Amino acid sequence: MKTPRNLGLVAIVVLVISHFLPAFGNMSGFACFGYCWDTLLAPYTESHGGEWFYYSGFVISNILFIGLVVALFVTKRSRRLRSVVSVVFFLHVLSWLVLQIVPQPSQVTEIKIGYYVWLIAYGLLVAAHLWKEPAESPGSIPLARSVA
Repeated sequence: MKTPRNLGLVAIVVLVISHFLPAFGNMSGFACFGYCWDTLLAPYTESHGGEWFYYSGFVISNILFIGLVVALFVTKRSRRLRSVVSVVFFLHVLSWLVLQIVPQPSQVTEIKIGYYVWLIAYGLLVAAHLWKEPAESPGSIPLARSVA
């Protein structure tokens, strides 16, 4: 059974779909990614340091998302590390929702379906890395014939 791989493939498809949907305000997922990409490429300044790290993290997590899915297909090594990284990425994406709910007035109404689909993609990635495959049975073992 290849459940983690299948979840990984579904996660990639969901991630791609999320970028075509409206995500925040009047911006699509691609537009949001572009905003984050521009932030990453902008010179780091002390006054915008937190914003630079936060939005750059979305770019890095989107790029490494693909690497984490590929890892499901090519290796079983570093499973624990990959699980931790996928959980950290999920929590980072979830933090965007929290940051829109907390301020008064709340901006949660600005969050559109694309964000939630994006969050689901990261949830699927976590599930793929945390899924434990059942141990393979060694198969039937032939018994020695009785010589009596």
